[in-house]
Amino acid sequence: MANAGSALVAGGPAKRRPLVSIRGLSKKFSNGTLALRDVDLDLYPGEFVSLLGPSGCGKSTLLRIVSDLSAPSAGTVDWPGADSADAYGHEEHSLGFVFQEPTLMPWAPALENVLLPLRLKHMPMTEARERAAAMLELVGLRGFEKSYPRELSGGMKMRVSIARALVTEPKVLLMDEPFAALDEITRHKLNDDLLTLWEANRFTAVFVTHSVFESVYLSQRIVVMAARPGRVMSELMVDAPFPRDNLFRTSPEYAHLCRLGSEALLKAINA
Repeated sequence: MANAGSALVAGGPAKRRPLVSIRGLSKKFSNGTLALRDVDLDLYPGEFVSLLGPSGCGKSTLLRIVSDLSAPSAGTVDWPGADSADAYGHEEHSLGFVFQEPTLMPWAPALENVLLPLRLKHMPMTEARERAAAMLELVGLRGFEKSYPRELSGGMKMRVSIARALVTEPKVLLMDEPFAALDEITRHKLNDDLLTLWEANRFTAVFVTHSVFESVYLSQRIVVMAARPGRVMSELMVDAPFPRDNLFRTSPEYAHLCRLGSEALLKAINA
């Protein structure tokens, strides 16, 4: 349960070295659509950040650029906090990506889906299988290692997707509205399980959502983005301790924080 003095306030983390530093980032598509304009954002080690904004404001595009799945039209994405390099001296971008859809291989059982990134890294198979099985257990799917995606519920498929993203132990986990299509009960459960995983591993979590309620529940920091062209309008700190649970969800404090978040989002939409 959060302390009575918790508040949603403007600001950001205390001055420290960011893990990822985004400067002047813009993205214009070939059809002329300007999706992002002059985005400046720092991501710090071990923090949980939500990107909050209306549909079409460039949140997903920003994640794709950070993950090198798309190139910016202008600006830079640097990793000043990277502590390792590849054979060419380039910074290694240690990240996992959870998409809106689970994007699982339908012909492969859960364990094989989670094994995929380890196979790509050429990890010895015995070690890889042990790690994949342990990750499935960590996301609550022990006993479902041989189940195919068609045999799993929507929430279970998303758990497999999260396990696959985390099995390489990334420093950054990017999540693009992973729970948006799920029912409320399943969504709340996966929110809780995600926070448990984050507290245990302290990766940097970047979570895209257009839900004020979800962003306040999950985050330490909420980055509020304006409608297209997407740009950062404000950053809000959620000063509520972890672990968070249903008592926090139903508290007057949570309702107050959500109201403040809604006001910030409305200002961004009307900017």
